[in-house]
Amino acid sequence: MLEYTLIRKNNKNLYLRIREGKVVVTAPKNVSKAYVDQFVCKHRSWIEQRLTTSKKPLQNLDTIYIFGKPYTICFDSITSKDPMIIKCGPDIKSFQTCIRLKIQDIFLQRFNMHCERMHIKGLKLRIGFFKSKWGSFHPTKKEISLNGNLAFTDIECLDAIIIHELCHVSYRNHSSAFYKEVLHWMPNYKEVHKRLNSYEIPILKKDA
Repeated sequence: MLEYTLIRKNNKNLYLRIREGKVVVTAPKNVSKAYVDQFVCKHRSWIEQRLTTSKKPLQNLDTIYIFGKPYTICFDSITSKDPMIIKCGPDIKSFQTCIRLKIQDIFLQRFNMHCERMHIKGLKLRIGFFKSKWGSFHPTKKEISLNGNLAFTDIECLDAIIIHELCHVSYRNHSSAFYKEVLHWMPNYKEVHKRLNSYEIPILKKDA
């Protein structure tokens, strides 16, 4: 049996991800451990393939893709005005800061666009980097948080998460009414959401 980390949540479906070379399964609280084991076994071939091809920590001058565009990561102190070169330190915090600066305009643009078309006003946007969620809605703060790692997927995936979180303004759960609202604004939401797990998220060596 493959080893995996199990995370219980109040969701309806099981989700399988490879994170930093480890298998992570997110499952509903009412699903048995035996059922999760069967789910993992069923996807064994896919898991083994992804573990084999899983990226090693980023090295200097490696290429990363932000919304499909290739960028060169440079950890050295160089003078370059090339917009396709991202200069940052080799630590996680520095990398995330540089990525946030690179993506904040497009994130805000898509966020504002969907707020306007869905007739939602007064919300703030925050970009963070999270291990187990793509986004979240904070009613008391009137704030939506988006995972910066969405930059390593595609624009349609970013849109899907923004729409998902904006629908929580009216529905604070994952009821059938909630998903009906999501599908109203994005009819192919389910297909797009499944695609999220097909992307590799760049990783760095953990800070000492």
